[in-house]
Amino acid sequence: MKILFQGDSLTDAGRDRAELRPNRGLGGGYVNMICGRLTGAHPGAGYEIYNRGINGNRVSDLYGRWMEDALNPAFDVLSLLCGINDVGFGLRMQQGSDPARFAFILDRMLQEVVETHPDAKIVLVEPFVFRMKYMDETFGEDVDRDWAIWHREVRARGAEVKKLAEKYGAVFVPMFDVFEALCEQYPPEAFSLDCIHLTPAGNDILAREWLKAVRQAGIL
Repeated sequence: MKILFQGDSLTDAGRDRAELRPNRGLGGGYVNMICGRLTGAHPGAGYEIYNRGINGNRVSDLYGRWMEDALNPAFDVLSLLCGINDVGFGLRMQQGSDPARFAFILDRMLQEVVETHPDAKIVLVEPFVFRMKYMDETFGEDVDRDWAIWHREVRARGAEVKKLAEKYGAVFVPMFDVFEALCEQYPPEAFSLDCIHLTPAGNDILAREWLKAVRQAGIL
């Protein structure tokens, strides 16, 4: 089974972009953890995991490379996590996509996957964000300061992802509620480095939720 992961920096996680072989150079995030669990539990099952996430990608950036990185390769499962950069770039630089534009582009991307890979399964991960007091020269403290706006906008992208999962019969991995529930018990710093990117614990939780949803759908 060939599983192709697509997305932004959450998926990229420092992967080796020069490494094209499966199960290698997958980065330090949830993709590598999923690969370890699948291939460790079933060493002879022939799982081939590929990571094509790229830091900073908005949905429009993903669509710009969709032919090369998603439609041309062969795969049995395509997993996609995106949306946080459409919010962040929009709020910080007016370079994102509002929910309608986000949904329009993502819909087209998924339609093309169905047309070119009719037997493949699709997994869509809900975008998420953490409220925490994180300050550095790159991000500042706007997520905490403008939390109501960030929360609303990321939730709006997630709602579009869920609707498209239903439209295309895709597996939906609902992560925002999972992380919010955990942050009621533990500090968000346990799961996020900077409101957006994940700690090892956060990546582990995402990997577990992804595997749970995919297994419940009968894909693995």
